[in-house]
Amino acid sequence: MKTKHKGATTAAMTLLLTSGMLASAIGVRQVNSEDQISAWTTNKNLSAGQVITVHDVTQIQLDKSKFPNLSLSIQNPRSLIGKKLAVNKNQQQLIFDADLVRATRKSLSEAIPAGRVLYTLKLPSLDIPLSRIHKGDRLDIVAKTQGVVRTVAADVQLIGVSKSPTSPASKSPLDTASSSSSSASNTSLVLAVLPKDVYSLAGISFEDNVSVIVHSAYDIEQGRIQKFERLQRNRKIEVVKGTKNEAVLVSK
Repeated sequence: MKTKHKGATTAAMTLLLTSGMLASAIGVRQVNSEDQISAWTTNKNLSAGQVITVHDVTQIQLDKSKFPNLSLSIQNPRSLIGKKLAVNKNQQQLIFDADLVRATRKSLSEAIPAGRVLYTLKLPSLDIPLSRIHKGDRLDIVAKTQGVVRTVAADVQLIGVSKSPTSPASKSPLDTASSSSSSASNTSLVLAVLPKDVYSLAGISFEDNVSVIVHSAYDIEQGRIQKFERLQRNRKIEVVKGTKNEAVLVSK
């Protein structure tokens, strides 16, 4: 009987010690988990000039106490992928904004979509909140002459809003592009237009009442552009007067 009780006592003590060690381990793990934080770091050595790919970064657990500047690092992987490094980075290093090559400013020609040309439309008259239109908006330009309305250019893309130059040292349209409102007489729309629309736009006179139709961003996302051809009720013909030719609009 004594041997039996002695064995039971030994088993109980062993279980107690094991439970204590397990509880201690769990407690240490919980304390450690509170000090750990998920962070995106490099998973290999990277060289300056290298473009970061999905295979170059990984999310790991880091000790917050050892990385006090962790909150300043870039932790959105979308902000890392495709960016070029300005410095060398070792494995498991954080990446900061200063470690990336800043995007260079595009030239004027690089801002023009393929198949289009840049046209600056001076506004003889316009009633539109210029502060609410932005680069990339899709527009139609409509003009009214002596009660006759015509579409001058359809599906043009806004590149910027420019104030008219006031001196020879004025900057280029993109340098002065601004979304701030100003009077129409001192403002021009910098547009990416189809080549076929250049002469129609150049034919707008100060007597014309110009309107801008802004397309819905939701329609653009769905690949739809509202068309207004069915509203056209006139066409342009050429009239010969002696030795001169004159273009006039007539109703269809």
